Amino acid sequence: MQILILNGSPRPKGHTAAMAAAFAESARETGHDVHVADVCRMHISGCLGCDYCRGEGQGRCVQRDGMDEIYPLLERAEMLVLASPIYYHGFSGQLQCAINRIYALDKPKSLKCSALILSSGSADVYGGAIYEYRSSFLDYMGLEDKGIVTYDEEHGDFEAVLEKLRRMGRSLERDRRTISLEEFLAALDSGEPVRAGSPVSMKMHELSQEALRLTAELNGSYHSPREIREIFAELTGRPVEKGFGLFPPFYTDCGKNIKLGSNVFINSGCHFQDQGGIEIGDGALIGHGVVLATLDHGLLPEERHDLKPGRITIGKNVWIGSNSTVLRGVTIGDNAVVAAGAVVTKDVPANTIVGGAPARVLREIDPEKDRLK
Repeated sequence: MQILILNGSPRPKGHTAAMAAAFAESARETGHDVHVADVCRMHISGCLGCDYCRGEGQGRCVQRDGMDEIYPLLERAEMLVLASPIYYHGFSGQLQCAINRIYALDKPKSLKCSALILSSGSADVYGGAIYEYRSSFLDYMGLEDKGIVTYDEEHGDFEAVLEKLRRMGRSLERDRRTISLEEFLAALDSGEPVRAGSPVSMKMHELSQEALRLTAELNGSYHSPREIREIFAELTGRPVEKGFGLFPPFYTDCGKNIKLGSNVFINSGCHFQDQGGIEIGDGALIGHGVVLATLDHGLLPEERHDLKPGRITIGKNVWIGSNSTVLRGVTIGDNAVVAAGAVVTKDVPANTIVGGAPARVLREIDPEKDRLK
């Protein structure tokens, strides 16, 4: 299930943020894809009441601001969680602006259920926020209520509240949806994070087992060039032309997001982490032990098992030297050379030589001085 949490707290380490994080963590463990939007940092303006969205805009707000990030998430979300501190008996102003702007979508088409998370300094101040939640989201939108959790500093046991939210996340029915290869590749190519336990993550694990089987076959004994091409075609799910060359061993834990040009050569001992996409242009040479890594883990502890994909694009006639590493999102321009042992973290201009860790441009290729003699 796609879950969107609108966090209306301006305090990144406050009670509301911690409560939202506790629910999000347990929901992800149950296999759901959870996105937390910190609306206080998204510069969302209030509704103008102009009705542009209901007329000429056809569901699109006239304002261009942080809601441009929220609207696509709302359209995909199946569950909406509102998290807010109580300011004068209601939602925070920033969250209220975001709620009012949902008017442009009227009733987001995928939403099925919702929940409410509130924190305050005092008890018995939740009436305004709960009334709006029930009238706007439960009654008007017809959403199923998954629960209302509150905490006040005067009387509350914060650890007990966090555990209640974890139980709420775990109580959601495990997301057991399966997705097709085409849906998987579209999700990875979008560049959006892959949350641990999500259907995309589960598909990634499934594909890794097939890749491990095929690379074990490839690396386990001698194969003729034709047999290597046949195995590589099965690994990638794409035809491999006669000019392709590969010296095993070769390693990948996916394979299905590798795209090769003509006359590509891959030397022995290379590791392709291709979930985020690897595209290699005509005539490229990949040296011994090269690592192409298209995934990063989250830096925040609570996102450490989530992944951020990014395509690696290698241009025509590129030469990547032995034991180099190319990281997520890098494009290497046509005819460039990556010196042995380099760690490439940024784009490489065409017709240049780069080296070092991190790699930097050493010089341009000189058609006269660099000609073999």
